[in-house]
Amino acid sequence: MYKFFPKNILNIKEIKKSQIKYGVIILNNLIKLDPLHMETLWKNSMVNITVDGGTNGWLNFLKKNNLEEKLQDPNLITGDLDSCHAETLTYFKDVKIIQSNDQNENDFSKSLRALEPLCKEFNLNQVVVVTDNSGRLDQIMSNINTLYKNHLKLKEHIRPAYMLTSTELSWLLPKGKSEIHIPECAKKQKCALMPVGRPTVVSTEGLKWNLKKDEMKFGGLVSTSNKIDKQTDVVKIESDFPILWSMGIRDD
Repeated sequence: MYKFFPKNILNIKEIKKSQIKYGVIILNNLIKLDPLHMETLWKNSMVNITVDGGTNGWLNFLKKNNLEEKLQDPNLITGDLDSCHAETLTYFKDVKIIQSNDQNENDFSKSLRALEPLCKEFNLNQVVVVTDNSGRLDQIMSNINTLYKNHLKLKEHIRPAYMLTSTELSWLLPKGKSEIHIPECAKKQKCALMPVGRPTVVSTEGLKWNLKKDEMKFGGLVSTSNKIDKQTDVVKIESDFPILWSMGIRDD
């Protein structure tokens, strides 16, 4: 049984008191998270990594919120750096850089690969990947593909790798039984279960429209625009293969 407590990264008070050791990765998108939430995540993280153009976004966030002197520099900057401005690299001149020009990997994959040797060093339990939908479906699908490809590689060190936007939280649930302890901000929000990699047999408890050993696959059933049952604090999911879970965390 795998138990997930997303309040540990969604609630500012819980972040501060949690014993979870996590890393933060900033991808190349405008940071739309609440500034205090983002600041708290960064301060309490064991490792902070910015990726390529995400480094520009981080610097813009610092300047916009007058946090340049308040928050520490990233531990690491990675990516092929084709989107990272020269003045940004000058600003972070003392930060270690791992440049990767492999065009067969996206920035998300490069950042996870750079994080991997740090997992054992800092005894990380999970990673929070800060991104926001850019309006490009190819980037969204590419990030989901990265979650899937890196799941087996990272599972010995980290579970889960959360993708956090200003409106939703998504991660890959492992094969078997999972319990998701629903934070207040996600109650009454939409949620989704989507198969990746292959058809998946899924059963659930705690959703408005539950599944009972139903096969999910593209070209068949997918559970989008579902809802968390108003009476439940815990959603239970069982699947015979890893499956993507996504839930809203803020009213539109």
